[in-house]
Amino acid sequence: MKQRILMSLGRVEDNRINEVTQAIKKFTDHVYAIDAAKEIDVKQAYILGPLLILESVMEGWGINKIIEKIAAKHSRLEYNFCKIIFTLIVSRFIQPVSKLSLYDNWLQKFYPERIDPEVSLHHIYRSLDLLAAEKENIEIFLYQYSKDLFNMSVDVVLYDLTTLRFESTRIDLDTLRRFGYSKEKRNDCTQIVLGLLTDAEGIPLCFEAHPGNTFEGHTLNGIVNKMREKFQVRRFIFVADRGLFSEDNLNDLRKEKGEFIVGLRLGKMENKIDGLYDIKHYTWLNEKLAMYETTLDGDRVILTWSADRAERDRKSREDILQKIRKKLSSKKAKVKNFVTNENYKKYVTIEGKSPVLNEKIIREESRKDGFFAVITNVKNMTSSEIILKYKQLWRIEDAFGEIKGTFKTRPIFHWTDNRIIGHLMVCFLCYFCQSLLTRELRKMQEKLKSKAIEKKLIKPRPLTVPMAISELSSVLAIPVNVGAKKIWVRTDIGENAQKLFKALNMKIPPKIIKIEQ
Repeated sequence: MKQRILMSLGRVEDNRINEVTQAIKKFTDHVYAIDAAKEIDVKQAYILGPLLILESVMEGWGINKIIEKIAAKHSRLEYNFCKIIFTLIVSRFIQPVSKLSLYDNWLQKFYPERIDPEVSLHHIYRSLDLLAAEKENIEIFLYQYSKDLFNMSVDVVLYDLTTLRFESTRIDLDTLRRFGYSKEKRNDCTQIVLGLLTDAEGIPLCFEAHPGNTFEGHTLNGIVNKMREKFQVRRFIFVADRGLFSEDNLNDLRKEKGEFIVGLRLGKMENKIDGLYDIKHYTWLNEKLAMYETTLDGDRVILTWSADRAERDRKSREDILQKIRKKLSSKKAKVKNFVTNENYKKYVTIEGKSPVLNEKIIREESRKDGFFAVITNVKNMTSSEIILKYKQLWRIEDAFGEIKGTFKTRPIFHWTDNRIIGHLMVCFLCYFCQSLLTRELRKMQEKLKSKAIEKKLIKPRPLTVPMAISELSSVLAIPVNVGAKKIWVRTDIGENAQKLFKALNMKIPPKIIKIEQ
């Protein structure tokens, strides 16, 4: 037998054989990838990330339980009520749109395993009716569940009002849509008045919807007894801002033996409260803050002067005065340009037929810069504690910002009272989820901040729930068809989104979600 050398791959001791092996491997990998690609089919990608987080929140904090109870009452429902409510909540977090737009454009974008992509539009509207009918039961259940889970207390309840508009002028279809004083300065639209109550941490307890022409003060009648009966609490300290201060309101609260901490309007109080604007009566707590306590008709009045508030008041007034001076310097300055503007007319007087700055009023107003007061009938708290309780009202202002901004509660596109309440109930549940997520996120961030300070590291950047949800929205579920199999894989989860998983003690889901034959 004769031997012939067809090709030399080099001597073994020269290690050339390894180089050749790697070259062949690269070639075979390339061929394999081309062959595999022929079998892979990717047609769609579905939003997954926010669904995972919200599913955990709704399960962990009782929302799913009460929704399932409601569904059990209506055994003849021809659709999955629980999945529709989940879909409505998810939609508000990801892309708040009308129910019609959700049905037309967004249902097919969510991971179908977690929702019902085949739901009918009238089932969505029917679900709003069920939510409206069960509003009181949902609020009571969530409070009781949270109380058992977190030892939640409603000794102190924050209360405020806002208005929500409709893109409509009709008032003949039901009782809520009415014209009234609009906090959004939209007097061309009908509206409702929304009253929101939260605990001292900003967790929402319940809401009340009033006709759009309701006066703010008239929303308080019976509220203490209603809260006591609803949530079975003995003590009820009602905290509200100056907009709700009136003798009638305070009398209503007293009749129901409710305690209150309410912002005091100082405009007409100078003759009723001795030394109101006399800093000599005040006790200095530090170089920038002074406090003074007195009484008014048997109630405690706690007054403060703050250097920071004084600067804000001065700057706010000066901004208005600058605009007035600019208008006055114009040759077209007319009386009507000033008397019709609420901010302007206080600082302008008429001499002859010409508008001029009212220097006397400006001096009087500057004397009041920095002063603030609350009135209360609470006996067992110090002045400082009462002021701190009042300052928690920023939480409910923040709640309105989220409800109107993040969840775009308005404009409302529903016409009947039931649908309106159902829509508000969806937004209430959304904010309930977000406030709980915010609390857990803050707890985690406080721990990270403490560790950073201890180790002298850079403090972590604050993270909000909307920021994390926005990043989570790019976490997709992608079905990949490989031969006869469909493999569902998820895309990568960003750093901020991972923090939300960590705050909830959730495990990061595997890259391969499931495999279908």
